[in-house]
Amino acid sequence: MTRFLVAAMAAAALVPGALIATTAGAAQAAPVCSPAEATAPPCAPPEGPPACNAFGDCGQIWCPASGMNAVPGWDLTTCHTFHFDPNAPLTKPIMISGNPPGPPAPPPPPCIPFINCLPGLTHP
Repeated sequence: MTRFLVAAMAAAALVPGALIATTAGAAQAAPVCSPAEATAPPCAPPEGPPACNAFGDCGQIWCPASGMNAVPGWDLTTCHTFHFDPNAPLTKPIMISGNPPGPPAPPPPPCIPFINCLPGLTHP
């Protein structure tokens, strides 16, 4: 019984120490940008924010914490803007750095209450 008590006390003393060592190691890791932080200066994409063109093709955000593979040559500590190659097969999409080429999308129509927007809600 005494050996069991000594072993239990030793294990109880080691577990908090291991947790503290693990937490200290994680605290020193470099911060990873996520899509929610893509507008903050250290994480903002160098290609600019995502935008759409007149053909309906839109850019998207990739960040290191998004889980997708990066385009070769990207800085893996910041977010990036990309679009998919429209000529690539659907089974093998190809990511291209930057926003899609083409003329910019037209501005949204003006707000007409109860027709295309509701009072009290913001209109793009």
